[in-house]
Amino acid sequence: MRAAITLLVLLFSMCGAQTRSTQTEVQTESQSTGAAAAAEVSTQLDVSAELKELRDMLVEQRVTLRSTQDELKKMEAENAAVKERLVASETKVEALERGLVASETKVEALERVNDAQETELTAVKNEMIKLISENAAQQTELTNVKTEVMNLINANAAQDTRLSASETEVEDLKVENAAQEAELTAVKTRLAATETEVENLEKMTERSKVAFSAGLTNKHIQARNTALNLVFTKVITNVGQAYSSITGFFTAPVRGVYYFRFTVMDINSSGWLGTSMLKNGKQVMYMSEHENDATRIHVSSGVTLQLEVGDAVNMQIPAGNRVFEDTNRSTFTGFLLFAL
Repeated sequence: MRAAITLLVLLFSMCGAQTRSTQTEVQTESQSTGAAAAAEVSTQLDVSAELKELRDMLVEQRVTLRSTQDELKKMEAENAAVKERLVASETKVEALERGLVASETKVEALERVNDAQETELTAVKNEMIKLISENAAQQTELTNVKTEVMNLINANAAQDTRLSASETEVEDLKVENAAQEAELTAVKTRLAATETEVENLEKMTERSKVAFSAGLTNKHIQARNTALNLVFTKVITNVGQAYSSITGFFTAPVRGVYYFRFTVMDINSSGWLGTSMLKNGKQVMYMSEHENDATRIHVSSGVTLQLEVGDAVNMQIPAGNRVFEDTNRSTFTGFLLFAL
């Protein structure tokens, strides 16, 4: 646009110079040759017309120039606006470039991440291939297992049939066993009662084993003014330990019926051989014999007594009586006949 305006200005300048040159030539010619002035009037008139036309063209060109200048200003204003937009665009471009750089940085980071993920993905793929191979092997094994399971199911069906028959038999056995258990319970009850009875009998039998025999060890035993407790100190038998060789007393360990027997001897030319049996301090039997010569005389007897547990039986020499002993001639014996 600026080049077009410059071209127009050059054209106007050339036209002005040509007009001035023409006027100068006319004046020179009129001064130099007055005679030729008339002849050249028409020529001058043509030149004047042409100049007028040129002036008109110049005016028109000036108007066009003004219009062009206005348009040029308008275009410059638009150009300034374009520049502003261009600056704004450049600013945006710079911002975009910065964003692009940041994006490229992010892209690089993402590429690195992507590389790592690709590596990991490759490892995963390899593992998946391995798993697929293992799965194929497992599928084969599973097929074999399924076949075996089917065989087991068929075998189990046969076993179920046999089991049903067995269960029926078991139920019958249970019923029979229940009856046997009931009978066994009754037997156990009777057995327990019997065992208890046996234990009681054993205890009673154990307690019922009572028997003793004892003799004297002193040769001469004399009861003078008072009765004397006769202690048979030489124990021959003492089953159940119911007789005391220290006190001369027999103490009943169980309630029952007992048999007691005694024999005493003496050698005296004159005097009384006598003895008595006491139960709980009360006399139950008395035997005596008078001696007239120096021969051996004996007194012997027996008695059956019902005793309670703790009852005591012992022998005494009444006052004024005596007993002589040698070689177990004087003895005291007792035993349990039966318990009550």
